[in-house]
Amino acid sequence: MTAPFRLYGAELSPYSVKVRSYLRYKGLDFEWLARSNARQEEFQRYAKLPLIPVLVDANDEAMQDSTPIIEKLEADHAEPSIVPDEPALAFLSVLLEDYADEWLNKAMFHYRWSYPEDQESAARRISDAIFDGAEKPDGIEAQVRARMISRLYHVGSSPETAPLIEASYARLLGLLDPLLAKRAYLFGGRPSLADFGLAGQLAQLNSDPTPGALLRAQAPNVARWLARMEHPKAEGAFASFAELRGDLAELLRTEIAGAYLLWMDANARAVADDASGVSVEIGGVAFTQKPQRYAAKAFAELKRKRALVEDEALAALLAETGVDALLAGGDDDVDDGDDDAEGDE
Repeated sequence: MTAPFRLYGAELSPYSVKVRSYLRYKGLDFEWLARSNARQEEFQRYAKLPLIPVLVDANDEAMQDSTPIIEKLEADHAEPSIVPDEPALAFLSVLLEDYADEWLNKAMFHYRWSYPEDQESAARRISDAIFDGAEKPDGIEAQVRARMISRLYHVGSSPETAPLIEASYARLLGLLDPLLAKRAYLFGGRPSLADFGLAGQLAQLNSDPTPGALLRAQAPNVARWLARMEHPKAEGAFASFAELRGDLAELLRTEIAGAYLLWMDANARAVADDASGVSVEIGGVAFTQKPQRYAAKAFAELKRKRALVEDEALAALLAETGVDALLAGGDDDVDDGDDDAEGDE
């Protein structure tokens, strides 16, 4: 009997493993179909863009883009819920998930394609997956490696920005580890959207030699949480906003307001101005990259969702940490574009 869902993805795609973890949590029957040359024709029948993941349902309808996939499934399969009952926490979950997709992804891509050992490991695993047991052409790993290294500038990775990106990653580990020492998941006894987003990126970092060694040495609780996120389960209720406020404040101040939202705001302005580049000072370093239309659209959506939540305690926290100063203002729509939509590497 055919499974109700088919998920086309790859082990080295953070967005693919994010959706796979979610499907497992929901107990939804699905078939994992690793994208390969042998499945390319099949994949192309469903993919509007050549990006993974692609989720195909029992009616042969396809969905792309991990966040809308999860939002659609959550609307159709409410339990066990990944949305905290408190609107303030529900918004913070959305905020952290977007941080993972749009900022932490930079660290994932940077480490994977900046260090020789990591480049070699990723190029071998990607080419193995593409050919899926078939004989690989001579030089294919070198071709994969060269192509991906050439794309580092798309995420803003350069010798100049490397210290900033790596410091952000180390800081995140330091902030998450004590939080996950207290609870099974970020917001309590069950995973939220934030867990799936962050785990998707951090699982990739953990699988690569250089950032993986750092993660396991510096953040053992994060490593244990990543193992749980392979097959997450509802082990209890969500904690309250009051319980989580103190644990999240520094993360919101330093990583969310101090890095990610600074970049998102500058990127949105660059896209609106049709600029050729984005340059913003983060932690005293000029962070420069190509504007990303997908991220600008995500920023507008994030602003829209923030405006829907009227909660004094949330407003106080986001004002105190500098988050709301960057989420204030218009949320003009951004024309969709496929130049930098999320997907496989």
